[in-house]
Amino acid sequence: MGSANHTAPGTTWRRVLGVVAAATFLVSGSVVSAAPASAGVTRPADCRNPDVPAGFHKNVVAAVQASGNLPVSWADSPSLAKLVCWQDTGFDTGFLSRGAGKRWHGLFAMTVQEMKTIAGPWLSNDRHELILRAECFVHGWDACAHTTANTRTVQQLIAGMRWIWLMYGRPIVAWHHILRTGRFNSYARPGTDDTATRAPFALCPVRGTVAYRDDFGVPRGTGGYHPHSGNDIHAPIGRAIRAPFAGLAVAHTDGWFAGRSVGLIGREGFVRNAHLSRFAHLGYVRAGVVIGYVGRTGDALTPHDHFSWHPWSVPDPPHVAPSGFDRVLDAIDPFPFLNRVCSKA
Repeated sequence: MGSANHTAPGTTWRRVLGVVAAATFLVSGSVVSAAPASAGVTRPADCRNPDVPAGFHKNVVAAVQASGNLPVSWADSPSLAKLVCWQDTGFDTGFLSRGAGKRWHGLFAMTVQEMKTIAGPWLSNDRHELILRAECFVHGWDACAHTTANTRTVQQLIAGMRWIWLMYGRPIVAWHHILRTGRFNSYARPGTDDTATRAPFALCPVRGTVAYRDDFGVPRGTGGYHPHSGNDIHAPIGRAIRAPFAGLAVAHTDGWFAGRSVGLIGREGFVRNAHLSRFAHLGYVRAGVVIGYVGRTGDALTPHDHFSWHPWSVPDPPHVAPSGFDRVLDAIDPFPFLNRVCSKA
């Protein structure tokens, strides 16, 4: 994210940016104990997924406990059961689906790239939560190390809940977004747009004339080596950052890495804007609505908007940056798309 190396980060941040490289943080605060079982969190009567077990809530409680940093209150969220029922991917650990150039794995139908976005050592740094590994998706959940309290099912629930936290903030928001759009992640479903994205942005995310270069994949040192997952758009502090397309704007904050950041989830994918000085309009917004302002929060040494682009359907072939990278986790290089809509200084 930032433009320079820094010392090891604190413990408040972590899942953002699933963009490991880039910018994705997780929940602050650790889980001490899970919420008690609640009769209100059960398998919905209209559940499309017949494999959801009767003891679903116990699995969620175990996942919250094992995760180390998911909010305790999520154990009592009825939206989680609805999300799992809607996914309809089967509750067994062997779920595997193929699509155009993609493979989805597990209960929440995530690609390996999406899984890497919410997994790995950058997610926890010096914390002690469960670290999920991409091998679990590549080789199947049976290949994952597990204990009685950390089963394959629990690991899948943790993966999905971390994705919910990163993308939507809370389970209820994720559920309402599904009802509104029919989309949870890149998993293709009837009625969703799954054509390769060629021109995703209606306008430049930062207002006015800006400076940026193709620094996608360039080495970064914050929290350990990672390749930069976006382009840094340089502009003065306080310059407006706008939604480049219509979608759901969700804010996150950490004290050392991305600082204040806003993710915007749209029909064809999502973008992240980091290091903001302050937030603006959040929730559902139209293209052009101001969602934040340029800053230098987190690890930024100069004012800029760390901007990353994560399409649901990756263009074939994707653009290759000068660094040699064409993908970093589930992000691709936004440079050619920014060039269509931004005025460079």
